[in-house]
Amino acid sequence: MFKAIQEASQSLFPAKLNIGRGSIQLGYNRLLLRDDGRARALFDNLERVPHGPVDPEFVLLRVDDAEGRTRALLVHYAAHAVVLGPTNCKYSADYPGVMQRKAEQELPGAQVMFVQGGAGDINPLFMARSGKEDDDFRVVDKMGEHLATEVLRANKRVQPVPADSIQVKSELLTFADRWDKSRSLDVGIATVLIGKQIAIAAVPGEAMHKLQTTWKAQADVPHPLFYGYTFSNGGTWAGYIPDLRTAAYGGYGADASTRIEIGAGERIMQRHLINLYGLQGMWRDTPGRP
Repeated sequence: MFKAIQEASQSLFPAKLNIGRGSIQLGYNRLLLRDDGRARALFDNLERVPHGPVDPEFVLLRVDDAEGRTRALLVHYAAHAVVLGPTNCKYSADYPGVMQRKAEQELPGAQVMFVQGGAGDINPLFMARSGKEDDDFRVVDKMGEHLATEVLRANKRVQPVPADSIQVKSELLTFADRWDKSRSLDVGIATVLIGKQIAIAAVPGEAMHKLQTTWKAQADVPHPLFYGYTFSNGGTWAGYIPDLRTAAYGGYGADASTRIEIGAGERIMQRHLINLYGLQGMWRDTPGRP
């Protein structure tokens, strides 16, 4: 650890932050409403039908050095990295790895990274289920290359973010176990404010896409980002975190394979909003003017 810190300190450079965005639908909502009025997961969608609501937007954070060279590019998108199916037993970075490789080929010297969003109910439209290794990896390549193409296009339109402070508010939230009320879950979250323009809600679990779109709609900044699968402040892994509607209709991650109490998703997002307004200096110790 100390060696890594030393190497990092020796690699410091004046940096400029840029932000960009684009849109491409590479996922579908796997929780489909069935004839009995309940939702259940459709894990394999070989016909590539774009079922249900998704968030197709991706957001880029790009770091340039003083000479204008791209040193890092962070790609934020929401879709499970499960193009490869259960018949594949090899280690793989799936479609994000292909996206990273192609983007780095076009951006020499840059480190391209991927951050998952609210993908708890979103599967990839491209699915490799032939059981033939070469054929399946070609499907992975196709989805990753589609995303990389749009990322590189959006990368040409990024806009600079004014240099300013970075503030962080972290806390542990306690929730009951949905099925065993004698147990509880401590869930660590972190809210990040970069200057006045960028706010990041970091959630340690597989949040449903509705929580991501809620944050983006309600966070009062030009660029609200939702980082799921992000273990940032201790506690336990939250697992699947459904929004209220998803929890009510059920299915995988909604009332199966989830253990966090009903309404936890909305409470987590409310705390992020409270923290964001706090970081913006909006909460006062005394009543305001009428």
